[in-house]
Amino acid sequence: MALHIRDSREFWAGVAFLALGGFVLVYGRSYPMGTATNMGPGYFPRLLAIILVLLGAIAVGNALRARVPARIGAWPLVPLAFVIAGVLVFAAMIDRTGLVPSVLGLMALSCYARLRRRPVEFLVLCVVVLVLVTGIFIYGIQLPFALWKGFSV
Repeated sequence: MALHIRDSREFWAGVAFLALGGFVLVYGRSYPMGTATNMGPGYFPRLLAIILVLLGAIAVGNALRARVPARIGAWPLVPLAFVIAGVLVFAAMIDRTGLVPSVLGLMALSCYARLRRRPVEFLVLCVVVLVLVTGIFIYGIQLPFALWKGFSV
C-alpha cells in the first residue's frame, strides 16, 4: 500500500513534532520523574515531549486524510534571517548593555517590516514587550539582569 500525503505542510510539521518529542523522550529518560506533587527534573520535559508526540501523530494522521491537497510553498528567507539576527544581537548585547537595549535590538530586527510600515504600532509593541519582560524576568523570577548598563566610548 502506497502512502499518499495530501497535505505536505501538516505532514512535515507532524514529523518534526514526532522527531523532537521522541528525541526529548530518549534523551531525558535518565532524569528522575518524581511525582505530580514532587516533580523531578524530568517530569515537565517528559510531559511536554509526550504532548508533542501526540500532536505530531495527530498532524500526520490529518495530513494523510486531508481532503484538499496542500503543498509547501517557498520559504521566506529574508524574514527568517532578520529574526535569527535579532536573537544573535540580543545574545551579544545582554551582558554589555542591559536588558532594555538588548530587547529593543531584538525587536528592531525581528519586527523590521512592521517598523518600516507601522512605526507607531512598533513603538507600542516595544513598550508592551519591555514592560512584560521587565516584570517577568527582573521582578517576577528575579533574574540578575541590569536594565541599563553604562555606555563607554
